[in-house]
Amino acid sequence: MCLESCDMVKQSIAILIGTRPELIKMAPVIRRLRERKIPFIFIHSGQHYSQEMDQQIMEDLKMPKPDYNLEVGSGTHASQTGRIMERVENICLERKPPVMLVHGDTNTTLAGALTAKKIHIPVGHIEAGLRSYDYRMPEEINRILTDRISDILFAPTEGARQNLLKEGIDDKLIKVTGNTVVDAVKEHLTFCQKSLILSKLGFKEEGYIVVTAHRPENVDDPDNLKQLIELLDYVSNKLGKKIIWPIHPRTEKQVKEFKYEIPENILTIPPIGYIDMLKLLNCSALVLTDSGGVQEEAYVLRKPLITLRDSTERPETLTANFIVHLSREKVDKALKAYENNNIHWDNVFGNGTASDKIVDALVPYVN
Repeated sequence: MCLESCDMVKQSIAILIGTRPELIKMAPVIRRLRERKIPFIFIHSGQHYSQEMDQQIMEDLKMPKPDYNLEVGSGTHASQTGRIMERVENICLERKPPVMLVHGDTNTTLAGALTAKKIHIPVGHIEAGLRSYDYRMPEEINRILTDRISDILFAPTEGARQNLLKEGIDDKLIKVTGNTVVDAVKEHLTFCQKSLILSKLGFKEEGYIVVTAHRPENVDDPDNLKQLIELLDYVSNKLGKKIIWPIHPRTEKQVKEFKYEIPENILTIPPIGYIDMLKLLNCSALVLTDSGGVQEEAYVLRKPLITLRDSTERPETLTANFIVHLSREKVDKALKAYENNNIHWDNVFGNGTASDKIVDALVPYVN
């Protein structure tokens, strides 16, 4: 569906987004484009579309409404990717963007890159070069394939650049920019101080643990989901702090389907906007997550972090991030390290100028 801003000039950069983390990380880039009056087409694939949740995040981030919402919804990887490609192709053939900008590792990312490349539109990939080397993850496949066909690879760190060079990517195509998550956090940290989420929930600073969990390997398997809930209960009791869990709709559905009880020391709440989530993270004592974006945000905010996965594509965070998946033994080691202050945070994701560097690299395509 095309909205009112379709009267923009034809030669507009195409920006394709499909998930809420992509909205958060692309918001600073969109802001820079608007400030510099560089025209763009904003396309939302609807891969993870919730009108209420997405609208709240876009309001928090002061983002414009999408010019197109493809409303592809959920489905298998093949069907979802195919629907996005078909609809994006129609837009590209009509609008003829000088470059297609995609972000991250979702089906939307791959679909946008493949579609643009096949009709000879250059592709810019933000967050290029991340690797977990876990080929069971669909995201890893999406990352690798998108990087192979991109014309500009915006690597967030030097480590990501090295990954690309090892795979034979021409260094001339790679730009180390820093991570736009730093831009987003810096731009909104002041605003999050006004959030009333803690008082509404009845918590004080450093008096709680934040959890996010949504990945299929954690929530779709009944045994793993049961083990996850038991692990969260264990951490909560060990630290003597309650857990706040903004629960993903999919995770909530699985909890109900498997008829699991959530312990009283774990407070599940509906998904929240970006400003409230930033407040929760910034004032927490500890973060447990299986989300790549939350790993980055917690690290930027200098929060102790436990990742509920077997691997991470963000190894730069491992100075203060422990990979435990569902192992109590590994959790105990992580908590011991935090107790002994045997962790540190480096400035690995840049100083908040990633979006400026990305836009600088896009200007020649527009001109």
